[in-house]
Amino acid sequence: MLVGPSTANEFNTISETLIPKGCFRFEDVHFDFESSFVRPDVQRDMPHLADLIERHTLTVPGPPPQSIPPPISIFGHADPVGNDDYNKQLSGRRALAIYAMLVRDADVWEELFTQPLGGDKWGNREIQIMLTALGHLQGPADGIMGPDSRDAVKSFQAAHGLTVDAIVGAQTRKALYLAYMDALCGPRLTLDKEANFLARHRDGHGLKGDVQGCGEFNPMLVFSKEESTRLASTEDKTERNRRNAPNRRIMVLLFAPGRRVNPARWRCPRVREGASTCRTRFFLDGETRRAPQAEERKFEETGDTFACRFYQVISDDSPCERFLRSFRIRLFDHAGALLPGAPFAATTGGVRFTGVSDSNGDAVIRDVAVPATCLIAWNRPPVSTKTPSPGAGFEFELNVFLDVPRSEGTEPPGPMPVSDGRKRLNNLGYAMSDNLEENVMAFQLDCGVPQTGRLGDIEDRLRQQHDVVVAPPTPPSHLDKLIGAASS
Repeated sequence: MLVGPSTANEFNTISETLIPKGCFRFEDVHFDFESSFVRPDVQRDMPHLADLIERHTLTVPGPPPQSIPPPISIFGHADPVGNDDYNKQLSGRRALAIYAMLVRDADVWEELFTQPLGGDKWGNREIQIMLTALGHLQGPADGIMGPDSRDAVKSFQAAHGLTVDAIVGAQTRKALYLAYMDALCGPRLTLDKEANFLARHRDGHGLKGDVQGCGEFNPMLVFSKEESTRLASTEDKTERNRRNAPNRRIMVLLFAPGRRVNPARWRCPRVREGASTCRTRFFLDGETRRAPQAEERKFEETGDTFACRFYQVISDDSPCERFLRSFRIRLFDHAGALLPGAPFAATTGGVRFTGVSDSNGDAVIRDVAVPATCLIAWNRPPVSTKTPSPGAGFEFELNVFLDVPRSEGTEPPGPMPVSDGRKRLNNLGYAMSDNLEENVMAFQLDCGVPQTGRLGDIEDRLRQQHDVVVAPPTPPSHLDKLIGAASS
């Protein structure tokens, strides 16, 4: 390119903006309250992160051919409740825990266990959870290392060639961390600190450019002043925590293969540093942006809720930081038998997803903007080599509502709204009639309870069967097709 010399108020530098090409979100539910310990249920989502990395990996022709993975950077975020410094540390600890899990760094988890930032101390309960996930313990994770827990420790030590003494010392803990990390991530997801990260571990233990905690500085949702005051004044904070859920997140951002950054020039502070450096990167009106105003604001709609200029630049043109949800639709046959390994095709919002249900019989539909419906069609296993289009060659088919509130999650308190009841019944296959009473009675018939036709009489059972995705009544009395159960 031919460029002219710059004057005092001009620039002649041309560079590509650092824009994520893909992203993966770890939800708040993968951690205990105010904790950085990674819960076992994260295991269900890890194959999708592996798929995402593989899809963005560049293959360069050889000989020999070379695979260049997309470098990633991990950002932790908290909700705007509490102290800025505390929330930065909490979000940083969670980002560190995810990083260490992906690269199998037991030393980072040992730091979180023994020298935690912000008082987030792991203990016996976390040991028990890991032992249970690895099949060595059957009892509850109550934090009490009783005889069953000590026997489980001995079982683990014997299986890993350690001294069998029932003492969970540093050597046993590190072996336990690594075994647990392997179990959560699976064999496809072991990342390298240099090859797979944006700053290539050039900052060493500081991890500048590879991992950062953004605290509460970049909320996706900011309440209105009125709502913020109301939620803060109530003794029960359940609703506030529920509404703030989109703000509590760990974002894994994937950049173009070959992109690298110099950590010395990276604009975010180190994950273990305080919040003061973050504020130097704020917009001039950063505090106003993240503060409640007259109306509720969402970042994807108004673009003015992030206080950090740097994170705003990254997010503006990226596929990340949108109010998207993932759904699991559990698949059964007409006799109520679960169908793991079932091929499926689902269409929602003009986008078609194909795949195979997991070991739980769940068809996973990711990154869906709600409200939405989904036409899903599926077959019994074994998986065929060719997956036909929905409605053409599948044995089962169902239209599913994907915007049903989740019990004890996004559902408002009080009686179940009629619209939500209709959607749940539809998703379970009880939509034979336009008359709600008839559909309720069909559900009651299959459940073996009195047929009153009143929605209020089946609320708890309907929530359990739909939201917890338990097996449907067997055999169903009213269906010619399969019953599906949807859960957000």
